[in-house]
Amino acid sequence: SASGGYEKNIMGSRQYIPLKLNASGVMPIIFAQAIMFAPGLLGRTFNDTAIGQWMEVQFQDIFGLAYNILFALLIIIFTYFYTAITVPTNKMADDLKRSGGFIPGIRPGKETGSFLDKIMSLITLPGSIFLAFLAVLPAIVVKLMDIQAGWALFYGGTSLLIMVGVAIDTVQQVNAYLLNRHYDGLMKTGKNRKVA
Repeated sequence: SASGGYEKNIMGSRQYIPLKLNASGVMPIIFAQAIMFAPGLLGRTFNDTAIGQWMEVQFQDIFGLAYNILFALLIIIFTYFYTAITVPTNKMADDLKRSGGFIPGIRPGKETGSFLDKIMSLITLPGSIFLAFLAVLPAIVVKLMDIQAGWALFYGGTSLLIMVGVAIDTVQQVNAYLLNRHYDGLMKTGKNRKVA
């Protein structure tokens, strides 16, 4: 997260801009999986050529090396692409400027947007590599250990990522609901005291 400050804040006070390591979630894996049907399809279409036969053989095996290298590269590319679309760094910079906030050493406005964009690019790399690793984890497990393919795919990295994401989202929604009920209770208590 990038640290910053506000002109009106008490001296020494710091605020942080929360930037996620994996801002794109599971979407890059879904996009990459959709694209991964193309090489096998092209191989079957042009199977009368040597390259077509190679593609058909290599990209039919979802646990194969060529398949998983291309899959991992597509996930990394789509992670950058999806993060660039879903994380509005220029809007964040404008909101920061409007509220009187700043990042020390960076001019408010366009320079702040460029700085946040650069930071997002830097932290997206390890996030995208981790996401790619999680996606190819079932193939690694199947190749290195004597584990059934169905079990590895069901309990693989993508499934775990989705389950953890849903669990975290559920906890956040429950906390927001409880906080809202708490504030509603405080508001009712305050109104009752004014009436009495």
